[in-house]
Amino acid sequence: MLNCCTATNRQKHRREKTRRRCRTKLTHFFIFLFNALLRVLPVFLQNKLAEFIGWLIYIIAPGRRRLMVSNLKRAFKEEYADSELERIALRSIQNTIKSAFEFMRFPLYSEADIIRIVEVEGAENIENARKAGKGVIFATAHFGNWELLAARIHTLGHPMTAVGRPQEDGVVNEMIVNLRTSKGTRNIPRGVPMYEHITCLLAANETVGLVSDQNAGVKGLFVDFFGSKVSAFKGPGLFAVRTGCKIIPLFIIREGYEKHRGIFLPAVEIRPSGDAGKDVLAYCKGYTKSIEDFVRKYPDHWFWIHKRWKTPPPGG
Repeated sequence: MLNCCTATNRQKHRREKTRRRCRTKLTHFFIFLFNALLRVLPVFLQNKLAEFIGWLIYIIAPGRRRLMVSNLKRAFKEEYADSELERIALRSIQNTIKSAFEFMRFPLYSEADIIRIVEVEGAENIENARKAGKGVIFATAHFGNWELLAARIHTLGHPMTAVGRPQEDGVVNEMIVNLRTSKGTRNIPRGVPMYEHITCLLAANETVGLVSDQNAGVKGLFVDFFGSKVSAFKGPGLFAVRTGCKIIPLFIIREGYEKHRGIFLPAVEIRPSGDAGKDVLAYCKGYTKSIEDFVRKYPDHWFWIHKRWKTPPPGG
């Protein structure tokens, strides 16, 4: 009986390994295909193709669709009818595909193209923040085409290093890092020792980008987000308290395919309490509130597939 179970487990393991290998090959095929298509298709057809693929994913992935609509209901309660929530979820997927297409087209964009594609509001807030000489943390979210916004920051003359989570697929990860760094954004993989690296960058009055809207698990700080407590990463606030750097929330609004508006808000200000823990929490509340404000205003720009409310607060 034991040998029978062992053999069955081995068969399951082999089947799963085969499925993963097939998914990986299929992913690489589509990357190659779209890289080729995006070099020859007219821009308006790229936009239509992105919308079609987004619609197709929405139809054939019911689990993801239900998760998105469930998250939307949790955030907006009774503000929208179910039919509108479903439309927001669809547009969110379509906008994500459009952003992926634009990102894949980075090799075709000159610096002048990046400037043309992304108009900027609030660039003076970066200048004002860097006057203190202690560096700047850009706190943003999986909102709009954040990769394109990072490329636009480089054109403004602010050397930026982004912290990104490495992808499990080595080919995909290499492609993302190469595209990101091709437009001047330096990359630090999340998960490696980086505290000293980031501290040195801030001490040199440089800028660091942290995507700060994901679930941080039981070690995170619990802050309000759409009327519920969520676990948030403490990184931006921790660096602000320990180094004196400024935190600037920033977002990018899609106004069309290859047409965006980047918005840099004033630095998050708190009233120092003398208690480092309380001050880190105050900063965390500040930039999380900015993220909520923009998600409320542009709900189809956010990545609703993420399980933002996964970790309940202590005692919750």
